[in-house]
Amino acid sequence: MLKGLPLLVLPCALAAQSPQLVSIGTHRLEVVRAGTGFPTLVFEAGLGDAWEDWKPVWQQASQLSSVVLYSRSGLGHSEAGPGDHSARTEMMELHQLLDSLHVQRPIVLVARSYGGLLSRLYVSMYPHEVAGLVLVDGTHEQQVKRWGQIDPRYPGQFRAYFDSVLKTMKPGAEADETRETVRIQAAGTVEGLTPLPDIPLAVLTSMKPSPNPTYVNQTVRGHELWRAMHEEWAQRSTYAEHVVTAQAGHSIQEDQPELVINAIQFVLDRLRTR
Repeated sequence: MLKGLPLLVLPCALAAQSPQLVSIGTHRLEVVRAGTGFPTLVFEAGLGDAWEDWKPVWQQASQLSSVVLYSRSGLGHSEAGPGDHSARTEMMELHQLLDSLHVQRPIVLVARSYGGLLSRLYVSMYPHEVAGLVLVDGTHEQQVKRWGQIDPRYPGQFRAYFDSVLKTMKPGAEADETRETVRIQAAGTVEGLTPLPDIPLAVLTSMKPSPNPTYVNQTVRGHELWRAMHEEWAQRSTYAEHVVTAQAGHSIQEDQPELVINAIQFVLDRLRTR
């Protein structure tokens, strides 16, 4: 933890672009705020990642509207807190953070990878607080089971891979999140997760081919199934776009940041014209 970071006490949208530690009652989370305008764009990082996950795009996004970036409990410089780092607990903490920041709702969630799963859970838990959603190569809760349908070896390979990763991790939030994603994939569901409502939505999908695929998800057939899972989300909205790219890997915000900015603009345009 950076002990020198001050608490953020002003309720308004700030132009400051340096991290602050913000109290949510039980502990403090690392937050960056920038930009002006409504709705606020709230960025959700990937598995075990801090707010810097969004470095390639957040400053440009702040030219479009207000932005809030944060690190989940125990990640980055956020304090660990008393929670269990489960998906549900993390979204309850995000809700408390937005209250602490006095962020006007509804918001637009911009999320990648595991953060996409978390953000869809947030929509399920607080449906009236989210006006739009941008999913950047988002995790699907049934992806392991579905890839296992075309290669029965895959669920065991997935578990073995993450078991090996966990052996190298120190106890803490990153390891807890890794166990949580393994648990979710084994169950094929998240408690309380409901289908997306009909809100403006942008979905980005990486279809970059793997020259030497090791697992089924890296094969052409696996990529096609990945796109189909993402298309299910797009079909939930009458105000949706689904952008597929073969030029970017899983970190689309790094490989093709302009796609993320365009997706955010798409959702904001749909909201502002409605």
